[in-house]
Amino acid sequence: MNEKETKELERILTSLDGIEKARVVVDGGNGEMREIHILSSGNKSSKQIVRDIETAVLTITGERIDRRIISVAQIDNRSGMEGANSEEKKESGELFKIESVGFSEDGMEMEVNVEITKGREMKEITKHGVKSFKNVLKLSAESTIEAIESLMNSKTRISLDEIREVSTGERKFFLGVMTVLKTGGMSKELVFAGAIGFNAVRNVADAVVSEMNSMILDF
Repeated sequence: MNEKETKELERILTSLDGIEKARVVVDGGNGEMREIHILSSGNKSSKQIVRDIETAVLTITGERIDRRIISVAQIDNRSGMEGANSEEKKESGELFKIESVGFSEDGMEMEVNVEITKGREMKEITKHGVKSFKNVLKLSAESTIEAIESLMNSKTRISLDEIREVSTGERKFFLGVMTVLKTGGMSKELVFAGAIGFNAVRNVADAVVSEMNSMILDF
């Protein structure tokens, strides 16, 4: 990895839920990753953070890393009140939930359908496009994001910045980046990723919803 790639990986790792800071140390000769140092907020276990990092690195670089190169330092910056607020948000129905996903194709066209709920509210979004696997990933993310955005207040906008497929051997993954922008200029970049299984629409929708719910619990 060169310096630019290292900085980009650090930026993406820092965007993962529970990670405050990330530093990647590479060998100056061959560019191989030697150490990954993580400062965690403490709202996730070290084991889960290590698994998240392994998945992210594999998805982004296609490399399987030895988890022994990852060191995690945790700080508890969430007060008891914040923890209580998180539980209140869960119980009050503030989190998003996938009710259904659908996919159909007709000749060279395809249709992706996603239904999301938040408490008693529901939003269903359908997207059409040219039939291709790349478009399945894109339309799935766009449908989920649009449904979530419509269930949030009008002062919040969400954009899909990128989504792409990454293959390692016979396994396939997707990696996406979205930006949540609120009135006043505050923005947050969220990275979502996952393995591509039998139902790619559901895989992408699950990843997007998981990241958005994590963001809600953080605020």
